Amino acid sequence: MNDFSNASGLVTTGHTDIRAQEARERQALEDRVAQMRRDHEQSEKDRQDAHFKEQIAAQTEAGLRANQQLQAQRMGIVNTGQALTEGQKAQIAAAKPMNGSAPQALVDQLAVTVGGIQLGPQQAKDMAARGEISQGDYVTAVNAALVPYGYSFR
Repeated sequence: MNDFSNASGLVTTGHTDIRAQEARERQALEDRVAQMRRDHEQSEKDRQDAHFKEQIAAQTEAGLRANQQLQAQRMGIVNTGQALTEGQKAQIAAAKPMNGSAPQALVDQLAVTVGGIQLGPQQAKDMAARGEISQGDYVTAVNAALVPYGYSFR
């Protein structure tokens, strides 16, 4: 063995040592590539989780905005647990511009309050048809229920 080989740190004891060193280097490279893949997959999973959480938060907020009591509370009109008076409903209506006629599907889902009694949507419609409540009271009640959604009833 010459002095150059010793000074460079290169061990030249045979082909098996070189092949073993090359195998270790290949394995180290494969390990680094595998770790990079795992890191990338974890990063992608984290990104998807964050996007999913953003969607849930947006849908939750949309659902909460539809809640009439929460709307009133956020506007400072009532405290939690209080029922809305007609004056408070008028305040909500004044604070939020109407966007036109309500979709029938929304009207068919909303409970309405007539004379202080809460009625289901179909029950109120049937009572108005039978004349048990006036058509004007029915329309007023539906309009009051639509206020948080930004709609009015014909």
